[in-house]
Amino acid sequence: MRTPFRQTHSFTVLMLTMLMALLTGCAATSASPSATEFNTSTDNVQPELSNATPHTAKTPPPPVVEQYSDVWAKIQHANTIDVHDDAEVRKQRNFFDDKQRFMNQVGERAEPFLYYIVSQLEARNMPLELALLPIVESGYNPLAQANGPAGLWQMIPATGRNFGLTINSAYDGRKDALASTDAVLDYLQHLYDTLDKDWINAVAAYNTGELVIKAAIDKNKAKGKPTDFWSLGIPAKRVQTVPKWLAFIQIIRAPNHYGLKIPTIDNRPFLDRVPAPNGVDIGQIADAAGLSKAEFKIYNPGFRQGVIPSKGKYQIALPLENIGQYQENHDKLYAQKRYDSQSYTVKSGDSLGSIAAKFDMSVKTLKQANNLTSDRLKIGQELTLLTPMVANDNEPEPAKASSSKANAKADTKVSSKSSAKVKAATSKSAEKPAAKATTYKVKSGDSLDKIARKNKVKLADLMKWNQLNAKSIIKPGQELKIID
Repeated sequence: MRTPFRQTHSFTVLMLTMLMALLTGCAATSASPSATEFNTSTDNVQPELSNATPHTAKTPPPPVVEQYSDVWAKIQHANTIDVHDDAEVRKQRNFFDDKQRFMNQVGERAEPFLYYIVSQLEARNMPLELALLPIVESGYNPLAQANGPAGLWQMIPATGRNFGLTINSAYDGRKDALASTDAVLDYLQHLYDTLDKDWINAVAAYNTGELVIKAAIDKNKAKGKPTDFWSLGIPAKRVQTVPKWLAFIQIIRAPNHYGLKIPTIDNRPFLDRVPAPNGVDIGQIADAAGLSKAEFKIYNPGFRQGVIPSKGKYQIALPLENIGQYQENHDKLYAQKRYDSQSYTVKSGDSLGSIAAKFDMSVKTLKQANNLTSDRLKIGQELTLLTPMVANDNEPEPAKASSSKANAKADTKVSSKSSAKVKAATSKSAEKPAAKATTYKVKSGDSLDKIARKNKVKLADLMKWNQLNAKSIIKPGQELKIID
């Protein structure tokens, strides 16, 4: 009877021993940090521990690749503007719901200009959502013209001039998409700084006038109330741009939710600006760049005539892929027929025929120069008169002698001026040291446009120096040539 008892006791002791060993093993396991735990807390690991476990040491982060290939996506994820669930915003949003045809049209029109606008907003640290304002103002049509406002941003003449735009009978800077963007962003920044640093206040003032919003802010301040746009209580009828703009912000952030697809626009520069040749027909410039006249006008809608004004400094915008061809053919443009332009104000009794006869030109030429579709004129109307250009101060080379006695004096003056300029240029070039080339190493997040602006060189030159084109992709660590 005792033997069985000893066996049972021994068995019990054995089982208890195994159980204790198992529990001890579990405790040891849970006390030992796992590989995952090391990896998630390497900042707190002592140096000797890191050396003992090389698999847990930090590895250098991979280079950051440009996050967005589509410019719309950058705007979509900006999330700078807080959009309230306002009844008027919902109303506008519902109106544009499922308007795919309109969005296709906006995407097509915005393609040449959107990258520039967004890059300028980024450089100024302004909300990227402001790039949606031209959808509301003009449907992204740079040729849009109302009674007073014009261009992508629908600026009025006074505001355009106040912020540096040239507006005359030959050129309207409000319709120049790039120049007007520079002016509008200056204006919006001014409004933001003036109107209690509220971007919606700034857009409201852009729509209805600075004084209206300023008065509402002052009124709220006097009552101790908040001065953000939503607290000002301004009727929607007075600031129609605001709810439409906010509605588009919501649509761009979640287009699928509203039954829309936003056409992709590559996140890379499309246009660059070069000096315009004075007095040259825009058809000839278009040919030199390998563009149709219609295409040239899309990129340069600011020019009101068929030629570049003969006086003043202007710029033309060209697709990056066409700039090389334009530069190759640039000198040939000066051998073409060129025109001088002047303004004429219509007086009582004037007609197209009498004006054309007075200035020795055809009625057809006069109408073409002013884009006139009828023979009707209004007193006070400003017309542009184009006459063949003999020579002017903008000639790239010394003026050649003319056999015409009538122009002998003018030729002499121009030749002497040109000669003086050539001498001065020769003297300067003799003093000027040879251009030096430096290298720039591409950093994470860089783009060709950013690098050009950072080094204060033209984007077209940067691409030319490095044999790149508009579709070229640059990578961190790549070295680019910069010529001083």
